[in-house]
Amino acid sequence: MEILNRFIAVDNKCLWPQLRTAANGDIYMTGFNEPCHGMTEGDVDCFVSTDEGRTFRFRGIPVLHDEGSNRMNHNSGFTHGGDFITIISGYTNRPTEIFDYEYYKENYFNKSELVIPKVASSSDGGRTYRVRKLDYVFESESIIPYGEIIQMEKDVLAASIYVLGTNKASEFSKCSRRCGILISRDDGRTWSEFHEIDKGLNETSIIYLGNGELLALCRTAEKQRLLLYKSFDSGKTWNYLEDMSTRNQIPASMISLNDGRILACYGSRLNQKSIMYRIGDERGTEWSEPYVLVVLSETGDMGYPSCVQLDDGTIVTAYYADGIDQHTRYHCGTIRWRI
Repeated sequence: MEILNRFIAVDNKCLWPQLRTAANGDIYMTGFNEPCHGMTEGDVDCFVSTDEGRTFRFRGIPVLHDEGSNRMNHNSGFTHGGDFITIISGYTNRPTEIFDYEYYKENYFNKSELVIPKVASSSDGGRTYRVRKLDYVFESESIIPYGEIIQMEKDVLAASIYVLGTNKASEFSKCSRRCGILISRDDGRTWSEFHEIDKGLNETSIIYLGNGELLALCRTAEKQRLLLYKSFDSGKTWNYLEDMSTRNQIPASMISLNDGRILACYGSRLNQKSIMYRIGDERGTEWSEPYVLVVLSETGDMGYPSCVQLDDGTIVTAYYADGIDQHTRYHCGTIRWRI
């Protein structure tokens, strides 16, 4: 492994970044635009790199938050037609400034609810968006989008989400949760199906391997581990394959590399906080041992890596941290590297 460059891509924002590559090679980055863990009003910003991940510049805001709320949880990808698309949710009862956590938890978080997710799509490089409410709803559960929106067979998209048995934040610790995929059969205009991966899971990364095969790398609600699942029928049913990390190594993102292998990258919140990765074969059946990509010293809140690979083999990985030795506030960092 060779690290080519490291950058502060976006400063003074949390992001939980997501990277996606457009057909023209531009790299899109989306994430929460305030320097906190979703504790205030705010939105998901869209940034774009036109220089292979060396710099990112602001392009637009897919969904504007309502007063007293935010938009933060999201998934993202591209339609078959080339539009950038994202589903974004968030929370009510958010202040405009950052308070002490215990005060915030008692007066804001515990009195908040999830907002209805909205779908935003852009045909002009992430500058402007067509926005509508997500048309798939559960009778007594709430949707939190997270991860990828991926292309499958013609006009079919799959969106990674997880589902909670409540919309009230005060009930999150005891409610049911499960992860799965939403399916659109008209290139993202409507979302008509949900297929569960498994219960007791939340933030999930998905990739399409072709011929109806998908992989899902899922965060567990308990013990904070990563579990690998596979589908052979376009996501309708799923089989557990293996544990992919130890405790407190979450969440992950996966991409298919140019040579067909699979890269899984994830944050490790053990004593040595770091961004780690593993390499899998083309079908996701055999995996390398874990490797450390970068150590993030003196950080508390960190991780959520997301990766893309360029045509020349360079990998761009984005992550967030609430501060490291060299940069002591919230930021999104990027690493350009080669395996």
